[in-house]
Amino acid sequence: MSGRAKRVLVYTASLLAAPLPVMPYEKGTREFMLALAVCGLVLALGSFYALRGELKHKALGLLGNKLVASSAITLLFGASLLVGSVVYLLRAG
Repeated sequence: MSGRAKRVLVYTASLLAAPLPVMPYEKGTREFMLALAVCGLVLALGSFYALRGELKHKALGLLGNKLVASSAITLLFGASLLVGSVVYLLRAG
C-alpha cells in the first residue's frame, strides 16, 4: 500500500469514526460536550496526519491538492470543535 493510500485510509476512517462517541448522549449535557471534544480530537489528528504527509511532496497534482485542501479544512473544523467544547466545559464548571 502506498503512502498516499494509507493517508487517505486514515483520513477516511477518522471522518467515519469521529461522530460515533457523540451519538449516545443528549445534547447540552456534560458528557455530550466531552464526546464532542473527543470527536474534534479524532478529526484533527486524522486530518493532520493526511495534511503532514501530503505537504512533504513537492509536486502534488490534482488529487494531492484536493487532499491538502480537504484535510486543512477538516483540521480547522476539528480543532475548533475541540477548543469550543473545552471552553464550554470550563465555563459550565
